[in-house]
Amino acid sequence: MKTSEKNNPGTLDLHELYAYKPEDLSLDITHTSYSNMAYVQVSYRDVSIDFLEMPGVRSEGKNIVKGSRVYMSHAAAQKLAESLSKLLDKVHSDGEMETYTPVSDHTQSNSPATKKSK
Repeated sequence: MKTSEKNNPGTLDLHELYAYKPEDLSLDITHTSYSNMAYVQVSYRDVSIDFLEMPGVRSEGKNIVKGSRVYMSHAAAQKLAESLSKLLDKVHSDGEMETYTPVSDHTQSNSPATKKSK
């Protein structure tokens, strides 16, 4: 073996290494939880989302809030944001979205129940 071959073993094609056929993909969901609040943080390296279960449970004088933190690349976060936006727009336009109007907003609501008759 030549000296140059020892120092340069070759290149590794990660795309080829991780390539798979769709029929070879098997989904294994290992954790499921419900979240009614998400806190998002963005750094120069990645995005983290804390999915929280609010308001939590009172224990020993403190509210204990359970949650799950998910880290993802900027590209994955952008794809998630685009997918969520499209799906929520569709569900909303189809009239299938549950909505909540805070009590303070009832006077300004455009819902039929709060519109005044002319």
